[in-house]
Amino acid sequence: MVDEMNKNITAFCALVFLSILLVVPLKPTDAVVVFSDNFSSGSFEHWSQYYAVSGASQSVSNGIARFIVPTPTAGSNACSYLVRDGFISTVNSTIVASQDILVTKVPNGVSQGNGAIFFLYVCDSTDLGGNIGNIGIGIDGSRVWSMWLGGSLVYTYVFQTNGPTPTSNTWYHIALTVNNQAQTAVLEVNGVVVINVSQQEFTDNTHPLSLMSGMGEDWWSDGSGQQEISIGNVQLDISDASPTSMLSSTSNPDYSFSPSPNHTLTTIDAGLLFGLTIMSIIILAVLIVISLAVFRHKR
Repeated sequence: MVDEMNKNITAFCALVFLSILLVVPLKPTDAVVVFSDNFSSGSFEHWSQYYAVSGASQSVSNGIARFIVPTPTAGSNACSYLVRDGFISTVNSTIVASQDILVTKVPNGVSQGNGAIFFLYVCDSTDLGGNIGNIGIGIDGSRVWSMWLGGSLVYTYVFQTNGPTPTSNTWYHIALTVNNQAQTAVLEVNGVVVINVSQQEFTDNTHPLSLMSGMGEDWWSDGSGQQEISIGNVQLDISDASPTSMLSSTSNPDYSFSPSPNHTLTTIDAGLLFGLTIMSIIILAVLIVISLAVFRHKR
């Protein structure tokens, strides 16, 4: 009986070890938070560069960054934005740029592709204009979420295909996920995918990467007045980045103020869940076999 029990225990341990091996490869590499700013400092001190056209403004109050630009005439644009550089994107990177945003006045009343505003970009640091690689998020003049993909002197605009359309004076949490291996770019608004397209902007080689956030009103607009947006809880994650790339000034962000749903990483990966289920089934099956063997031996 002792020999049989030892064999069963050895088999049990081997199966548990094998099931663990099945689980571990299924868990993806966690993204490293390389930058975050909830503007609780009351300033833009965590950013590398600032830009605003004449008549535009940018300010911080109660943990919220506020950007205002005058409405441009046709053939021009109006911008007020921040730039944070110092990151690296590779062909293996998954880049996640997110923020909370409130648009005072959602643009509308023009055909799709006209009158757009933009407020979140990831781009190659050597060319902020986007010829090397640029993906931007905004709202189109036809009142839908939009994405701007730029590279090799070609710019492509894609528009919302799913989920609720944006409305004025409403807080939204937006997250742009750029998967270089899968060559996809996905925009989520409050956890709902509204745009899912292919991209090759960052899949060719290693890129020095910049994050841009703020207000840019496109040149198709033409009229009087101004456009205003508010932004909070900006964050940039890169899956294959080194944790040492985070600066100490941003390593412990305070998310006590949250105007809209926080960007949380609490979801369980489907592969990991599947692996844990398989492991549980194997353990349960082995325990049943051992119990039956002991029961038969006693009889």
